[in-house]
Amino acid sequence: MMAAELFAAQWLLACAGCVAVGLLVWLMLDGAARWLPALRTRRGIWLAAQCVVALAITLPFLPRSAEINVTPQITLAAAPTAPPPAARPSATGNTAATTGIATTEEATDAATMLNTAQVLPSLAALWLVIYAAGLAWAVRKQLRARRLWRGLLAGADRLSPQELQDHGAFTIAQLREIAQRGLTVLRTSAAISPMLVGVRRPRLLLPAHFDTLSVEQQQMIVAHELHHWRARDPLCLAIAAALQTLFWFNPALRWMARQMEWALELQCDQHVLTGRPQQERKQYAAALLRQWSAIAPTGAAAFHGTAISTRIRHMQQDGLPALGATTAWLIAAALASVLALGAMLQPALAYSVAASGQLERPAAMPEAATSAAMAAAATATPLVTAAPASTATPAAQAAAASTPEAWRAPVDNIRVTSFFGVMRSVLPTPHKGIDFAAKTGTPVHAAASGTIIAAGPIAENNGRYGTTVIIDHGGRQSLYAHLSSVNVAPGQHVQAGQHIGASGATGFATGPHLHLEVRENGRLIDPAAMFTNLDAYATPRALRIRRLQKG
Repeated sequence: MMAAELFAAQWLLACAGCVAVGLLVWLMLDGAARWLPALRTRRGIWLAAQCVVALAITLPFLPRSAEINVTPQITLAAAPTAPPPAARPSATGNTAATTGIATTEEATDAATMLNTAQVLPSLAALWLVIYAAGLAWAVRKQLRARRLWRGLLAGADRLSPQELQDHGAFTIAQLREIAQRGLTVLRTSAAISPMLVGVRRPRLLLPAHFDTLSVEQQQMIVAHELHHWRARDPLCLAIAAALQTLFWFNPALRWMARQMEWALELQCDQHVLTGRPQQERKQYAAALLRQWSAIAPTGAAAFHGTAISTRIRHMQQDGLPALGATTAWLIAAALASVLALGAMLQPALAYSVAASGQLERPAAMPEAATSAAMAAAATATPLVTAAPASTATPAAQAAAASTPEAWRAPVDNIRVTSFFGVMRSVLPTPHKGIDFAAKTGTPVHAAASGTIIAAGPIAENNGRYGTTVIIDHGGRQSLYAHLSSVNVAPGQHVQAGQHIGASGATGFATGPHLHLEVRENGRLIDPAAMFTNLDAYATPRALRIRRLQKG
């Protein structure tokens, strides 16, 4: 997959993971609150839950996130699991009939994987369009609300310090706090409830019908709004609004935001009513009812999004349900566990479309294909029959002796994702080697016998190769880049097929894979020339890109 396709696929799976984490957190907290009502009255818990859900969407994009997942990667192959049935060449160049070796089940699996690989980029692109449209709608909604509030503030009158003193709705302590902290108090004729407007420098907006309340009721309502101010509740609401805008597709964030608003109001109510007699509690409740009647005489019984009747029942209590420190720590640990679970599970989904288009699928190595072809040749009529050695001419024998032996595949399960010489979106230069799909930790073998001349991080190519092994084969060199580890040392002689390290994503790599280069007398050559029928193990996309670019 190209870089844009990779990002689109990761974003699609990240959004799906965000929704899954949101539903899990909501069900967990909502279920816990049924037997522990104190949870519903703690704004910190619901704000933390929203942040956890938002962080879940970043997990697939964390560096090396694929190394901490505990689930197997989802196979999204776009090529058959074996070479085409036309012919499968052996190590010596002979071919054997393979028609009938692939079963109907294998053909069905290959078709299914091909369809999946084709559908995923389309779904990812479609989701990007849908997300962009939804984000534009959510931003437009926020901007419209912002314009309404700005218009409301522009039409309001600012109360001077003398007018505040003459108003009677403020106690001496409240006036002193307003003056010291520079809170602006405005009066509007609009039918709204008293509220704080703004985040960085909130302003207290009082409606004209606020004057119809008694002085004691007005002072309690002002005390309610000032506590919102001290507790920085407008900031909490702004964070929730921003998360709902960015992640408009996640309903769990809206549910948690409403629960947080409920907790904010309950905490302010209890702050105002602590130590007050029942008579004042009734007056406070009556003031809320009158405020609601003024702004929504025929609407639903709601005040700041909370049910009036339930709030009144809480006002009659001496305090909110207690939440012990142990319980709070357990809730925090549960939220952290959900995030850790997402880190272990979701990256496996995101990297199943392995970066740089490396789609995992099992494939037989060339040696195994050769063995199968040779076995088929023993029981079927070969397409090409080799001449007996006794009848070969001396010239033919000399030519066969001078032909270099085919190299061994550097990984057991072969799938070529990028060929030599093709142009890619991540770099402006042609590809210097061949990429093999290999998730982190896949064993890497020496393609041919030789002497190790480098093992570990190298400075060549500005360090883009990362951890690398270079083997000298006498006139030729093979380079194995982006390894996660090596288990050989310079000067060591290795045999073909010997384990030399493990694949990874070190250096400049968009995802785990093995990059193989071959050099002859200091000049880069196409590694495909060293292997037998490597095209049979390439993804359709790799073949298509090479065909389009090479002609």
